[in-house]
Amino acid sequence: MSPKTADFGSYIRECRQKKEMNISQLAEAAEISAAQVSRIECGLRLTPKPQTLKALANALDVDFEDLMRRAGYFD
Repeated sequence: MSPKTADFGSYIRECRQKKEMNISQLAEAAEISAAQVSRIECGLRLTPKPQTLKALANALDVDFEDLMRRAGYFD
């Protein structure tokens, strides 16, 4: 796990907790699996695809471009 992956996962977890959602609720809202959310948060999943980031951004009500940047797509 790279530091950037871990930082991104921590950010997703923080956003989820601020919305008072559990992993299953976020997964359902983003239409991805709870296992995938867990892997992202734990830094076990390499950079998620842009469509996954878009779904997470919508579910968490955060800026898509910011998520793309945090995931390493932009500098």
